[in-house]
Amino acid sequence: LDRQGKKIKKFNKNLPGHEWYNLFIKRHSSLLKPRLAENIKRSRAAVSRTVINAYFDNLAVTLENIPPQNIVNYDETNFIDDPGRTKVLIRKNAKHADSIMDSSKSATSVMFCVDASGGMLPPYVVYKSLQMWEPWTLGGPDGCRYNRSPSGWFDQSIFEDWFQTIIIPHFRRLEGTKVVIGDNLASHISVNIVKLCKQQNIKFVFLPANSTHLTQPLDVSCFRPMKIAWRKVLKEHKLKKRGPLTKDIFPKILKSTIERLNISQKDNIKSGFEATGILPIRPSKSIKQASR
Repeated sequence: LDRQGKKIKKFNKNLPGHEWYNLFIKRHSSLLKPRLAENIKRSRAAVSRTVINAYFDNLAVTLENIPPQNIVNYDETNFIDDPGRTKVLIRKNAKHADSIMDSSKSATSVMFCVDASGGMLPPYVVYKSLQMWEPWTLGGPDGCRYNRSPSGWFDQSIFEDWFQTIIIPHFRRLEGTKVVIGDNLASHISVNIVKLCKQQNIKFVFLPANSTHLTQPLDVSCFRPMKIAWRKVLKEHKLKKRGPLTKDIFPKILKSTIERLNISQKDNIKSGFEATGILPIRPSKSIKQASR
């Protein structure tokens, strides 16, 4: 108002107060609703419609006549050894509400891959370690594979192993062209991957940089409920057993997390492909949220 040279007498210091805000929301309840904003990096907020348009032009051509089960999306995420905060009931005059629970803030990286028909491929776990031990691979999700790296993240050799042991066996059961959608990290693509794609009739579609909050199905609709389930399962474990989450226990907690999502998991996956405009192809879904 000040910048436009307008003065509203009923506003204190020319600023609307809480009462005005509440009445405004009430008057326009059919159009507006309060909601907590999610913080995103400035680079993400700057994704242009031109870039998104070009991505969807390529996507539409690539996905023509491709069945949903032949379209997959992959993404790597972290599972932290922290169940988060818990609501508790305390006396009104109490100053602090503490919950005693061990956590180490350590994190383990897991690669997930889902298809547009709602299916999930076996996950791939990467521990931060220089060596690998058999107990770290027991009791996890069916078909899950395990590896390690000094950083705890995927490198090129690990991505190749994931591609050869998870993606290729899955696609061998399917006929026709297959499409893999994911981020364009230098650590992911190699000459060997390109050769495998040519041999197996696989096409890659890379998501635009800094756009995964708009274009990545796993990021948009799957990881949030998965992390909520993870924290619940982790909390239940920590109430029974003291100490930080160890690598030999991690596979079991991951398996319980995925099992807890079984009822809604397929719907979450399919809604992720729809919300990102991948299947069916609807560029407007992401373009509307991109900056000009």
